[in-house]
Amino acid sequence: MLKQYFISLALLWGGLAHAADLDKLKQQLEKSLPEVKIDSLQEVDNTGLYEAVVNGEIIYFSADGRYALQGELVSLESRTNLTEQRKVSLRKDMLNTLDEKDMIIFEPEKPEHTLTVFTDIDCVYCRKMHSEIEQYKEQGIRIRYMAYPRGGIDSESYDDAVTVWCADDRHEAMTRAKQGEELAAKTCDNPVKAEFNIGRKMGVQGTPALFMESGQMLPGYVPAERLRQILDQNSGQS
Repeated sequence: MLKQYFISLALLWGGLAHAADLDKLKQQLEKSLPEVKIDSLQEVDNTGLYEAVVNGEIIYFSADGRYALQGELVSLESRTNLTEQRKVSLRKDMLNTLDEKDMIIFEPEKPEHTLTVFTDIDCVYCRKMHSEIEQYKEQGIRIRYMAYPRGGIDSESYDDAVTVWCADDRHEAMTRAKQGEELAAKTCDNPVKAEFNIGRKMGVQGTPALFMESGQMLPGYVPAERLRQILDQNSGQS
């Protein structure tokens, strides 16, 4: 009984010491990098490194906060890319918090997979993908569109996205715009800027950017039948 008490006490003090170390490191980093907001901070196994998530990016720090490392961290023992593994986990968490009322969703009769797609109104492969939207639906793939104007904020592609998201019928406007039809400009309280920033945070660099429910990203157009195969495979692994 007494032995169990001391074991419990040791674990408690170990946990408190660990928390104190994290607090101390966070304070040190905030002092050294006052312009940076640290979303999370945690130790990476027994590497002596600490992982910080900063605006969706992963940065590693030494325990004393004097050194920073940005890049891929790989476990040679398991041959696992720990950085990519963590990015996938973060993306999955973000996908689960998104509000669908801000999306334009094309729904099959019997959805079997959900795909979140960051799209640009004018990009060639975004248009090709949307021209085959019925094929994706036939494959049981539910498409959730989010805006990602490649030109950035205050660009023509941004205005085109705003026009679509502000339309009375978003689905019709999306299809017409993707077919190259010029729509009358329209503005409203819209999520385009917020979705663009979410895309950047999730690592989107080009469109279309496809995110599976697992958090894994497929950069670029994938035909419907092949995409269904990938989603089935990914679903079986997760």
